[in-house]
Amino acid sequence: MDVDAADLVAILDRAGIVAFAISGVEVGARRRLDVFGLLVMGVVTATGGGLMRDLVLVRLPFVIDHADYLLWAGGSAALAIAVVALNRRISRTVLAVADAAGLGAFAVAGALAGIEARLDVPAIVLLAILTGTGGGVLRDLMADRVPLVLRSEINATAAAIGGLTVWAIEPVSVGLAALAGATVAAMVRVGGIAFDINLPVPGLRRGAKQRRLL
Repeated sequence: MDVDAADLVAILDRAGIVAFAISGVEVGARRRLDVFGLLVMGVVTATGGGLMRDLVLVRLPFVIDHADYLLWAGGSAALAIAVVALNRRISRTVLAVADAAGLGAFAVAGALAGIEARLDVPAIVLLAILTGTGGGVLRDLMADRVPLVLRSEINATAAAIGGLTVWAIEPVSVGLAALAGATVAAMVRVGGIAFDINLPVPGLRRGAKQRRLL
């Protein structure tokens, strides 16, 4: 028996919220924010992508309609803050896994929301990208830096590939599409980090070290 798309979106949203809350706190800690600032960074990073998605779809944002969303975001952020308060750095491996898992979960949630709204493929992919990267964009803007999605690594590309995977497999099985989409997006993201794969930056002189984009 297949899983309902709306239920999957809610499950994936929660998974992405936990992962991205950790990312938000980590960036805030490097900016030496106080406890309240870290909490805000964690919650905004965790819920920003889903909020943007729901506003585009002209519906009541899930973060408002589902009371536990803020609890998941706040609780995950508080746990990450506790780790920072104990003077323990969140390891790069943990951050990479959390980032990839969050991106995959949110990208699939965005794609499924687009399919449920009967949108065309370009819009479905756009929602996957927006949901997967929106929170990170807000996080970076609050941290006063150019969003990573515009200058580093392949976040948007991974989200787009995950969204396309969901669209291709969804007619066969929603559950299989969600699993495959999240896995593909996460693997592309992890592969990009592990092998330092980045899109080219036009205008660089030959031999110059390439700055990372997307």
